[in-house]
Amino acid sequence: MKIVKEPTYKKFITGPLERFDDRKGGFSRGRNDPGGSKYDKMHRRSVENIRKNVKGKTVLDHGLWAAARTVDYVMRRTQYGRETAALFNREFKAEGLSPAELTRTIKRVGRWLGADLVGIARLNPSWVYSHWGDQNAYYSGAAQAGDPIDIPENYKYVIVLVREMGYDMVKRSPAVEADTDLIYARMGFTSCSLATYISEIGYHAIPSVNELGIDIAFAVDAGLGEMGRMGLLMTREFGPRCRIGKIFTDLPLEVDRPVDIGVQAFCEKCERCAEHCPSGAIKSGARTEEPWDESNNRGMLKWPVHAMKCLDWWAKNGSHCSVCVRVCPWNKPDTIFHRAAKCLAERDIFTRLMVWADERMGYGKQSIDFFD
Repeated sequence: MKIVKEPTYKKFITGPLERFDDRKGGFSRGRNDPGGSKYDKMHRRSVENIRKNVKGKTVLDHGLWAAARTVDYVMRRTQYGRETAALFNREFKAEGLSPAELTRTIKRVGRWLGADLVGIARLNPSWVYSHWGDQNAYYSGAAQAGDPIDIPENYKYVIVLVREMGYDMVKRSPAVEADTDLIYARMGFTSCSLATYISEIGYHAIPSVNELGIDIAFAVDAGLGEMGRMGLLMTREFGPRCRIGKIFTDLPLEVDRPVDIGVQAFCEKCERCAEHCPSGAIKSGARTEEPWDESNNRGMLKWPVHAMKCLDWWAKNGSHCSVCVRVCPWNKPDTIFHRAAKCLAERDIFTRLMVWADERMGYGKQSIDFFD
């Protein structure tokens, strides 16, 4: 892994980057689809799967994701997208500490509260959504769809939190894979609790998971990984098998440097996520500036993801999907063997051979035996 001066996406910027309107995001468009909400269709199919006793999608499997998501729904409705108010201390402020000392403290507290990775970035307004989207407004109630988003000017920093998803649970996809839901719930606890900590030491904080801005871009700026072909954050530690939360704050902090873990060169040669995506929503071949649908922004060479194809598959499947994460060669358990292979992958050594061997050795195959 190399520490670099600028995020690796910078070399692919081709023009001005306009703030993205979250109403154009796939989740918001899926809620307002002219043919009916794709989420309603997904849940109806889920019930049909239960009725037919589809393996990996039974009533017991169905209960997993609903149970796992419970806390996430509560946090969205009461905490996300809002400035956190101090519960008790409205008089004293942590003063006399340098940004370096405060940064060490915040990272230590963030990890104590459950984050696996914590990074700090200076807030880049380009990554803040221009308007609230329908999906995030619906779940949070913090605003109405179409309301403009303006992060106060005194919020100079964003704290980015990453939590690992379980390797074995992800292998279940496209059967019910409940770690997406569970980690969002755990991230809700972590991000909102850290925001409370910041408010109790005399500063301001707005916790958020999917709301308000582009998590992946903030995470790249905070030195936690790079953007991969599948449109997800690729971390050195977990590959794409993780979820992201963030906190906007006026707490004076030291920012982290971005990293180059070799993902750009690796994804150019791999394409396993595109080959195995059941919806055909991940682009193969070279990067392009041309949008695939209205959920893509111009201004950067990238591998656009077709959001509606992805959500159409969710509706057909009766559950969300993590097949791209499951088959990614970067998605590995933490073993000595895989750490050694990762060193080669980061340096683009034997990449095509490694991808070929990865599939021949059976990595990325579906297994729904997690609870057996």
